[in-house]
Amino acid sequence: MQQVNFIFGLGIFLFGMSQLEYSISKLGDARLRIWLRSSTNTPLASISTGIISTALLQSSSMVSLLVLAFASAGLLPLVNAIGIIVGANLGTTLTGWLVALLGFKLDLAAAALPLFGLAAFALALTKRQTRFHYISGIVLGFALLLFGLGIMKSSMETIPDLWDITVLQGHSGFVYLLAGVLIAALVQSSSAVMIMALAAVDAQIIALTEAAALIIGADLGTTSTTVLASITGNTIKRKLAFAHFIFNFFVDFAAFFLLLPILPAMLAFASISDPLYSLVAFHSLINVLGVAAFLPFMQHFSNWIERVFSRQEFQSNNLLDRVAPDVADAALTALNTTVKLITLQAICNSLRIFSLKPEQLKILNSASAELRENVTHQNFDEGYEELKNQEGIVLNYSLRIQAQALQASDVEELERLHSITRSVVFSNKSLKDVQQDLEELKLSSRQSMRNLYNSHKEFQKTSYEKVLALLIGDHSVDYILEELTDLQRANDRHGEEVNRFVYTNADNDNTDGASISIQLNANREIRHALKTMIKAIVLLIEPAPLTVAAHNASTPIIGA
Repeated sequence: MQQVNFIFGLGIFLFGMSQLEYSISKLGDARLRIWLRSSTNTPLASISTGIISTALLQSSSMVSLLVLAFASAGLLPLVNAIGIIVGANLGTTLTGWLVALLGFKLDLAAAALPLFGLAAFALALTKRQTRFHYISGIVLGFALLLFGLGIMKSSMETIPDLWDITVLQGHSGFVYLLAGVLIAALVQSSSAVMIMALAAVDAQIIALTEAAALIIGADLGTTSTTVLASITGNTIKRKLAFAHFIFNFFVDFAAFFLLLPILPAMLAFASISDPLYSLVAFHSLINVLGVAAFLPFMQHFSNWIERVFSRQEFQSNNLLDRVAPDVADAALTALNTTVKLITLQAICNSLRIFSLKPEQLKILNSASAELRENVTHQNFDEGYEELKNQEGIVLNYSLRIQAQALQASDVEELERLHSITRSVVFSNKSLKDVQQDLEELKLSSRQSMRNLYNSHKEFQKTSYEKVLALLIGDHSVDYILEELTDLQRANDRHGEEVNRFVYTNADNDNTDGASISIQLNANREIRHALKTMIKAIVLLIEPAPLTVAAHNASTPIIGA
């Protein structure tokens, strides 16, 4: 029965960790996301971020999920993403210290009971999805940790009476190492293995060196989560999983073969006699030494990972295929980039309907390769079909983002991106609606109608080239908005001029009513198409908190 109680206690402990992780993430998710993105400028900063965030959340898996999402979205360089994961290894050691300092020195049941009561009252009486409700969840999670730990501790105390511990005698440390790997891989928590090892040492079931081998194995076993998840993942996911495994493998290899044999001597030198403190100190030591050893070579390590994957690397052309929508901040950043590229495609397609070739423009030829790849040699119809396809991808991806709880600012950003996408596609639809009319103007036997077509073609060429130059060049947001305002006025003037042109020539040439209707319809839709495009671009650049550092900053809006 005691063995079963230990499993029950482990289950409660793991559920307590899950409850604690969930409540903390809901309480501070937005701040954590901003902090992870803004505090990883250097390898040292990224390692520190990994340590602190994992120590606070007590979940290296959650931190790894955020890191994966940000790295996939291009917000984190590989070297900094690796730094956070390396730091997360050290951050998880806080659990062992808390348990050693408090868990085995207190009456755990007595400590957990009042916390259970307070948390239960608070959760029952507070409104869901409020700050106080999540704080109550943190208290409940901590109470569950204590209660589960108490059950494991009490069950361990009687196991020597139930098991023949001589069965364990004679086994090498390597057996305990493998056991740690397997257990951590099964329960997906090195912290849980640490608690089991502490309970076993406290009950004198296993020796300190055997428990140390167990937790070394647990460190390596926790990499199974990222390794298995990366089998069908994208390239950045496989790179991070491989880096995580390699780091843990070498650190744990060195700890087992170099540090474990001299563990008694190290403890005697440090004057640590308590076996619980000895075990958590050893766990922290191997992770501190591992971080210290890797830190000077972090950039070289990252470069080596890049080279390993360089020959087999494959990236989808669609950024949204590479960024999971689980983390709203990273997903919205990827969506923002995608919408900018859709805008570029729509602008270029607006030129194609007048038989203009955007790929030959000087501004695009000088742009980045990524931008040039988005300017294909399609005709207008093919380009419009691709735009509609991209619009569907954006909407489907947005629905997946909306499936999770979002901050108010995230909802506003999502709606902004939807509006931009709808507007640029609708701008192209306006041109598609008069495609046949434009063809008739171009091929008309009347000189006045051909002149009208050429007037539109020249104005559209000048206008959209200007828009591209504003978006791709280095200009302040204020300057771009001023230029777009001038362009909108010019568009209105052009619309009035071409309408006067139609009426004047209708009187002179005795133009029939059908021809007049075709010309006025073309004038209206062409004017409306540019007007809609300009409004979309204003919406694209005005908020832009993720790409424009300051309102007056000179930053390319597309390709930033």
